[in-house]
Amino acid sequence: MKVQEAVATVTNTVAAQLALLVPIVAFAVPLVVSGPQWLTGTIVNCLLILAAARLSGPATGLTIILPSIGAVGHGMLFGPFTPFLVFFLPFIWAGNWLLVACFRFFRPHVFSPVTVLVSAGAKAALLYGAALLLVRFGWVPALFLTSMGMVQLLTAILGGLLALAILRTM
Repeated sequence: MKVQEAVATVTNTVAAQLALLVPIVAFAVPLVVSGPQWLTGTIVNCLLILAAARLSGPATGLTIILPSIGAVGHGMLFGPFTPFLVFFLPFIWAGNWLLVACFRFFRPHVFSPVTVLVSAGAKAALLYGAALLLVRFGWVPALFLTSMGMVQLLTAILGGLLALAILRTM
């Protein structure tokens, strides 16, 4: 009985540490990496999939919201176009939520890499649709069509596959 209690205590401690660590890292990535969008996006999407697989509640919500706040706060990801990112915040949050929700929904029923593809496609479609609307209304430059479309799709796929590799070791 004592071994089971010890295992339960360690498991709860690790879960609590992950619940704290993942959102903090998600916020810090755009501040620390501040490199090309494909690198930052891949890392953030990896963290989103890890949160979907291992976290719940507020920790997942923070992981969904904090990276884009870090990117806007830092101002480096899109250079002089970063202020336009503010228009995208609700859509980025919705896209991140959609990635997490699709992954959680499909993972028990579908081969994991296919789940990543479907989840990434849903996120990219939402963000690309938002970019189309915002460009059409003249609120953001057309360069966001690429960064909120194909780049989002690729970074979500790469991040998802990286997360799957990490999950295999956990």
